[in-house]
Amino acid sequence: MIDRSYLPFQAAREHYDRGMEKWMGFFLSEHTSSLKADKTKELLHTNLTKDQKALLLSQLYTSHLTGFFTTTKDKDHSQQLRGKITEITPQEITIKTKSHYHLIKTKDILAIGVEVEGV
Repeated sequence: MIDRSYLPFQAAREHYDRGMEKWMGFFLSEHTSSLKADKTKELLHTNLTKDQKALLLSQLYTSHLTGFFTTTKDKDHSQQLRGKITEITPQEITIKTKSHYHLIKTKDILAIGVEVEGV
């Protein structure tokens, strides 16, 4: 208990400071929002090596096949693209979808799939 006998007002002398108790609501709301963010976070990693990516991308490009690409959109989210590779370099590819051209860095590609004809 803190000695406040020197204070001139009785209310100030008898005040009970709850200490950390007054912050518990803040910490609970922060904890809850952090847990919610963790639930919606996507795992953004790939099992493909650089060589595997290069091989798959070059096969899609040379065969003019439609592919499915999972890429990192931002720090916590991914995006799905369906289209054909129109340009390819070791660092990036251009994918033509129905409505846009997308320039994607090869390091941001998480998964690659091929559209199967007639399915």
